[in-house]
Amino acid sequence: MRQLSELQQERDVWVAINFPGDDMPNSLLGAVEELGELAHSYLKASQGIRGERSKHEMAMGDAVADCVIYLAGVCSYLGLDYGVLVQETWDMVKQRDWVKYPENGVDS
Repeated sequence: MRQLSELQQERDVWVAINFPGDDMPNSLLGAVEELGELAHSYLKASQGIRGERSKHEMAMGDAVADCVIYLAGVCSYLGLDYGVLVQETWDMVKQRDWVKYPENGVDS
């Protein structure tokens, strides 16, 4: 997931220029805010109110992308490589078989 590692590096440079002194809580709270926007758009789309479904779907996509960017910042503040972290986690998750092993996803 090299692209996530590159995104993280580019984001760090951009933040250093645009928001010097930025810290971990800003990235964490930004991600939470965007998750709230994602939930809000999903709710309004499912209720069929405040605009067409396509409007809400565009807003949901934007919120997901913003979450990814904010989470890259969280990784930077934790000293983690975002791409490596996601790849290692995905490598573990994709080994799980919840149909075959519904208790914990793996043969125990």
